[in-house]
Amino acid sequence: MKRAFFSTALAASAVAVLGAQGCSGGFGKLASSARIAVLIQPPAQLGERVRPLPLPIDNAVPFPVKIQVQRPDGAIDTGFNGIVRLSVKPGNIQSIQGGGTDGRNVRITAGESDVVVANVLGSFGETRIVAEDLGYVPADPLRTPPPACSDGLDNDADGLVDFPADPGCAFANDDNEAGGTFIAGASDPIFFALPRIADVRGVSQGGASTSYPKTQVSIDTGFSRFDQKFVFSTVITRIASDGFYATDVDDLVEQTFTPPARYLEKTDKRRVDGQKPRGYASIFAFTFNSPPGLRVCDRLKTYNGTAVDFFGFTEMGFPTWTIEEWDPRVRPCGVPEPFVLRADDIVSDNVRFKNVSGLVRVLTDDVSEIRVTRKLGSGDVPCKKNPAGTGFDCQLQETATNCDLNKDGKIDFEPRADNPEKPCSDLCAADPECTEWSNFASRSSFQLVVTDKINNIVNKIQADGSASTSFKPLDLRGKPLKSFSGTLRYFSGGSQFTIEARCSDDIVLDLRGTIPPADKACVFPRTLVDLNENSR
Repeated sequence: MKRAFFSTALAASAVAVLGAQGCSGGFGKLASSARIAVLIQPPAQLGERVRPLPLPIDNAVPFPVKIQVQRPDGAIDTGFNGIVRLSVKPGNIQSIQGGGTDGRNVRITAGESDVVVANVLGSFGETRIVAEDLGYVPADPLRTPPPACSDGLDNDADGLVDFPADPGCAFANDDNEAGGTFIAGASDPIFFALPRIADVRGVSQGGASTSYPKTQVSIDTGFSRFDQKFVFSTVITRIASDGFYATDVDDLVEQTFTPPARYLEKTDKRRVDGQKPRGYASIFAFTFNSPPGLRVCDRLKTYNGTAVDFFGFTEMGFPTWTIEEWDPRVRPCGVPEPFVLRADDIVSDNVRFKNVSGLVRVLTDDVSEIRVTRKLGSGDVPCKKNPAGTGFDCQLQETATNCDLNKDGKIDFEPRADNPEKPCSDLCAADPECTEWSNFASRSSFQLVVTDKINNIVNKIQADGSASTSFKPLDLRGKPLKSFSGTLRYFSGGSQFTIEARCSDDIVLDLRGTIPPADKACVFPRTLVDLNENSR
């Protein structure tokens, strides 16, 4: 969690002392008694903790600022001339405009800068604009003579030459090897809203990557710490062996059951703030192991972690959280019903990315049918060189779909004339009735055929039913199932979307069977054993 600056003067003094210690020998000494003040100018709006500013995700917010170097008594240090570097915590300075600016650097003359405009992007929560004297003097890297930090000379006679060997060099185009005073300062706080899951998921850019890459982010879960109640709910929907899944129910695009079209998106639903739900409302938290003390139906009160894209799958790394434990005597479970995917949905990037990490379902009813592919078996696919000798002709069979023909445990996707595994795999991928055997054998992943019986659309989607020990896809090939539910996961290596069942409740084989409701399926309330094991 990022450290907050409690006051400009305190932060400046602390950094000044630490900076001096880091650049001198022995016990260190105070390099400068000056401090930096970052003064946000009117008419800038700073927001309030209880009424924060909107998130600056797509459009930068301009803040006019003046930078002053001050003596301990608060007077301007007119003897200071140099350049300070601006940053914002958290977030990014998109650009700085005004006199004496160069990139994110601002020139100080006689202890004071011109009023410049810092354009802030990607900030959230309590935010501050920070200025620091790094001793950085930017110069044209192609200048003759070169900048001091790339000229091959020991300009400050400290025995160290150029960037990065000389710590006085901030960058290779720094024209000052001596370094700065390292005094710093921060502005008064600016209060932005916290991002919701959809914002972290990158809803504004199609949900294929996070808007906060490699950033330690705090998510708005709907819990108000000021009045200690939930404005909306972020519910745990699955506990996995390596983490957990959570859904912002208020931002979820729901469906309504309307015969005969069935399962249409609800267009009349509104969030608590009056806006329409955006989808992209679920996210996975990677915890290495199954997280102790969590249960499906718990609600998150706080949720923090590093937003990353793992092979295209946005997740929270190194997460921390607090929860409201679900008590069925106090409130409903809150897990939403899975989003029903039709045959055309499972090839729509818009629909699939909108529901990644969320609960989804494919099913058999009067307009749709699902079944395990007919072609699934351990036999090697017969492949023969074509008459021209430029490749292979392969023939899939119901009991022979193994394309790992050299038995090395992987498919060779190199397009070589002597490689039959790629054309074999390509043939299986294009066949709606084929599940490639080696992938199934190593990862338990198989293909479900989804048919739209009204519009005659047939597509397939990858599924994983290994969470149910009684489910045997090989025994069910070609046979229709009632329903298959689970969380939707994405892997960019092959652009694979996979429905992962959470437990046996998510798989209903009997076509006359009943699909368990969301607040019952894979829900395991706490027991006395949990309490005795201190798993809370």
